[in-house]
Amino acid sequence: MLFLQLVLLAVLLLGGDSEDDSQEPISFRIILTTSFYNSSSTQNQGSAWLDELQTHGWNNKTGAFRYLQPWSKGNFSNEELLEVQNLFYTYTIRSPSTFHNHIRDWQLELRPEAWLSTGPSPGSGHLRLVCHVSGFYPKPVWVMWMRGEQEQTGSQRGDVLPHADGTWYLQVSLDVKAKEAAGLSCRVRHSSLGGQDMVLHWEQLPSMGLVFLVVIVPLVLLAGLVWWLWKRWKAH
Repeated sequence: MLFLQLVLLAVLLLGGDSEDDSQEPISFRIILTTSFYNSSSTQNQGSAWLDELQTHGWNNKTGAFRYLQPWSKGNFSNEELLEVQNLFYTYTIRSPSTFHNHIRDWQLELRPEAWLSTGPSPGSGHLRLVCHVSGFYPKPVWVMWMRGEQEQTGSQRGDVLPHADGTWYLQVSLDVKAKEAAGLSCRVRHSSLGGQDMVLHWEQLPSMGLVFLVVIVPLVLLAGLVWWLWKRWKAH
């Protein structure tokens, strides 16, 4: 069918068979470019050339021919031209769209990994909470610090950066008073998660006073017990 189209277009351009076989060969080219921009958008561009002269183009939405020279229609009737145009439409619009649908079905998706940390302190009595999201594909991702269902407008989103393996990395930070950090969480939305958000809850680090009570005091008591046992052993 495609061969038939090329023959029809060549005849259209030349207006029939040449009666002079001594003429030099004429270069006739058809150029079709299909661009796949994303999972839902394609664009088709086409043109026909006689040596270095462009003779035809066509509308990339409807497949309609554009006749760029006064003689580009040849000796064909409008009905015959419409038939050729419809044949080209099949290959320039419908076939690439079908191929594009298969590409969309094969599209790779990778789930992100996420973790929380603290960054440099923004000031006395304040914390900088950082939510790290890494290893996801494709690039679009939504990450936000939350308190319950309320978005924290102070969330600061960094740039989405590429990894060497083609996946992506992002971090989102939030500056808060240390006493207000409890109850915060980081929420991640990505196409690979199947509509189920990833939620990481911030766990308040123990205060220095609690660390002292839990670690230092038992060590002091243990040292005292050892000293008392040593004194008793020495007395005997």
